[in-house]
Amino acid sequence: MYIGESWIDRCWKDVIKENLDDAISFFMPGLAELRDYSIKPGAADPEHPSIGGKSNKGKRTSDLCVSMPLLSGAESRAIFLIEQQHERDDTLPLRIFQSYYRASDKYAAPVTSLAIYTGTSDPVDTYARDWMGTSVYFKYNAYSVGRADGDELKQDARNFALPVLTAKRMLEAGRKARKRGEYSLELLELIGERDFDCEKAWSFQKFTYRLLQIDKDDIDPKIRGVWKMQFRPIDEVVMDIRIRDAEEFGMEKGMEKGMEYGMEKGMEKGKADVARNFLKMGLPLDQIAQGTGLSVEEISSLRQ
Repeated sequence: MYIGESWIDRCWKDVIKENLDDAISFFMPGLAELRDYSIKPGAADPEHPSIGGKSNKGKRTSDLCVSMPLLSGAESRAIFLIEQQHERDDTLPLRIFQSYYRASDKYAAPVTSLAIYTGTSDPVDTYARDWMGTSVYFKYNAYSVGRADGDELKQDARNFALPVLTAKRMLEAGRKARKRGEYSLELLELIGERDFDCEKAWSFQKFTYRLLQIDKDDIDPKIRGVWKMQFRPIDEVVMDIRIRDAEEFGMEKGMEKGMEYGMEKGMEKGKADVARNFLKMGLPLDQIAQGTGLSVEEISSLRQ
């Protein structure tokens, strides 16, 4: 698992994409009222040069760019740009302005922008510039997890309040493993109390497990045991996520991370289980043999 902005960004992007309507209802209730729910939103391309761009860290500009059908007519739609920032980046307001302008030009539709500040930095909701008689003032929507009230989020009936509460608890716990573990059980209970379908419960549980890093060795084994009883496939899911994220930095890195994770879990689950997971990932037999210590023949037999 990558510790840092790229890892947290990935967690947020996944949970928003998997629960887009819930996220809109939480962050942008006005847009939710205009939304035509009989038509699925379309995914516009935030990485397209006409919308995207690069931050000072070399990342693409928009985390998500969604085309939203509106109740006002079959051809009516709005473009919803979402940015998520965990670590301070002073170029964010300019980049949001650039994304807004480019999306407006490309899609010829109303555009609204949202910045979600998931770290401790102060939120900024404006971009202003004045030079040689030319002035620009641009205001966008901004939400700060750090400034949210945890008790209010617990009482909030909106579904997406739970992922936001998870992020709030992550900030409160910091590096304290005991608090991360305690908060994870609190959130697991809250998710269980809601009448979610399996897919939504799975998505929120996965986000909590990943963001609070329940698979880390510093977490109480009893707490990990509770998660395994409630959510048995979680280890395999997180392994797949880790390897997918690693592969963004190159296949060789992805395999390396997969091997490291597999060996770590192999101490608990056994070499055979690790080998089966690598087979599902499509890794070559010789690399699986090198990572697990099993022979090629033994690994071949696991396919059956």
